[in-house]
Amino acid sequence: MSFKDFVPDGIRFWIYMLFLACFQFSNGMYFTAMSQMEGSLAMTPNDVKMMSHAVLIGLTMYFPVAFRLKFRFTNRTCLIMAALMLIGCNLIVPHVHSAPLLVLLGFIAGFARLFGTFECFSSVLPKVAPTHNYAVFLSFVFFVVLGVIHVFDIASTYIIYYYNWRYVHLAAIGLLLIVILCACVLMRPFRPMPKMPLYGIDWLGMVLWSTFILSLIFVVQYGNQLNWLDSAYIRVALGAASLALAFNIWRLFNVRHPFLEVNAFQSGNLLNLMIVFLLMGILLTTKTVLQNTFTGAILHFDTLNTASLKWFEFFGMALGAVFSWFALSRLNWHKKLVTFIGMSFIVLYTIQMYFLMSPDTNIEKLYLPLVCCGFGQVVIFITLTVYAQATAPFRNYFQVICILGFIRTGIASPIGDAIYSRAMSGVLSKHLAFLGELGQPQGLPLQYTLQDLYGYSVIFGVIILIVIAASRFKKHVGMPIPTFMRMYRVLKIKN
Repeated sequence: MSFKDFVPDGIRFWIYMLFLACFQFSNGMYFTAMSQMEGSLAMTPNDVKMMSHAVLIGLTMYFPVAFRLKFRFTNRTCLIMAALMLIGCNLIVPHVHSAPLLVLLGFIAGFARLFGTFECFSSVLPKVAPTHNYAVFLSFVFFVVLGVIHVFDIASTYIIYYYNWRYVHLAAIGLLLIVILCACVLMRPFRPMPKMPLYGIDWLGMVLWSTFILSLIFVVQYGNQLNWLDSAYIRVALGAASLALAFNIWRLFNVRHPFLEVNAFQSGNLLNLMIVFLLMGILLTTKTVLQNTFTGAILHFDTLNTASLKWFEFFGMALGAVFSWFALSRLNWHKKLVTFIGMSFIVLYTIQMYFLMSPDTNIEKLYLPLVCCGFGQVVIFITLTVYAQATAPFRNYFQVICILGFIRTGIASPIGDAIYSRAMSGVLSKHLAFLGELGQPQGLPLQYTLQDLYGYSVIFGVIILIVIAASRFKKHVGMPIPTFMRMYRVLKIKN
């Protein structure tokens, strides 16, 4: 209903899919451009990773205010505002050399990206899941989000390889201008419910929770580089995190409408979900730390060959989304079983990589492990998010998603990166000392180091499977996705 009358009904859904693709491409910060940004902007690898984490935290912080913004602004206004925010970030980022400012811009870009993405998904909800089934809808959501990101990572890699990393920002700006043009020409001002004012949103709470999680990420990301507590920066970051957490806890009980409510933290099995997401995030770091080291330092793949591997991860994600949809909505399998299956495929990925640690490995042998990794990652994301809906009331559901995002897209990856980087340094030193005395080839110590770490990862993955098997998952079907009318009433009563 947000489109003008002359737009055919048959293409309205696909126009939103085009908007979704454009928003998923537009990060403000691009993981594929990390090494180029380090050289051009005189940044360290940790600086660029910190900016990338800020994007994900900004994305996470949008969830608690998602429907408030949707019910305040029209569909067209939301899309144009999100696109303009992202255009501003993409224009500024290539010319800024201050790491703190780039972290702030990354946070804003992440928030704006989900602002536009959420508007698209909420608008196509009746088309994707006419029965308002979370399993169906979230299978579609995670496939589009994670799958499209991988496709555009490949596209951005080609742009960087043949041109320059700044051209990725220009391409994103061009796509966002298409969104604005289409929104202005094809859409009319429309909101699904009466206007709801923004009064009552705890913006200070958003700042405090963002400060808390970003300070923790800073400690974990820079700890090894700055020698942990010997650095004044680490001590200041820990102090900022402690103060922000203390203020947040005080505000939970003394503010009428805190950004995250007490009931959100009391949702059933929230701790179990956080633990599983944390362990999965640490284990998945093998893909970014160990696999990238293997393909770069041992197999000597160039940028384009490395990017081509993402197609198989994308294929695995597509299979995972279909499997999750069928298992959860048609077969009604217990969510614990589906989570166990998803984690088993991630463990299977580490097992296969353990036996592939050789300079004689050709690229075709990496296809199946990456399909398994993509499959397992999507299955776990979908299943645990559906399970969170099944155990949390709608009023607090998006706050629970935000809390899980602190782990899933926040602290888990930096912790895994720090663990594996530290372990690689220690294990590599031992192999260098031992094999150097024997006069072995120079690349052999690194090969043995990666194989050892993949072996430890297999053991760690088996422990995670045992933890999942021992965990208690309530068998709860959960309520269907509420209509806009019910969402509006809940938010109106709350405020």
